[in-house]
Amino acid sequence: MKRRESNVALLVACCATIVIAAIVPFSHPRIPMNQMRTAHSVAQLIAAERQYTARFPVSGVTCDLHQLAQSGMVDGVLASGEKAGYKYELHGCDATASVAAFSISAVPISQGRTGEFAFCANQEGVLWYAGSGSADDCFRARTRWNKSDPLRD
Repeated sequence: MKRRESNVALLVACCATIVIAAIVPFSHPRIPMNQMRTAHSVAQLIAAERQYTARFPVSGVTCDLHQLAQSGMVDGVLASGEKAGYKYELHGCDATASVAAFSISAVPISQGRTGEFAFCANQEGVLWYAGSGSADDCFRARTRWNKSDPLRD
């Protein structure tokens, strides 16, 4: 009888392990889409900064997301600084001489739950990412984001 009970216990343990293994990889199914949306939004911010500089050459670039929304270059959700599980920031805005310098970072609001990667870019217009979720790592490593963006088509 004890052998039968231990076989049943083993079977239950195996089934529980299979169920847990099946659930864990899919626990945060929005992360890939959040990351694609964020990559798209950072690209939008690069374009918006360029448009803003062209439209307002005296003031040049802006580090104010709300100004980009007021000028019709980004939507209100992105201007709030949080969208698709990411927090967006504009940094280092400087418009001196013929150089319009700025940088953009987007980091997961909750690392591992809303996103894995940090995204960043600057006036060069190249989108980079870091698997650590750190904006500092993103700017330091400058690993180019080469994945296609389904939102652009």
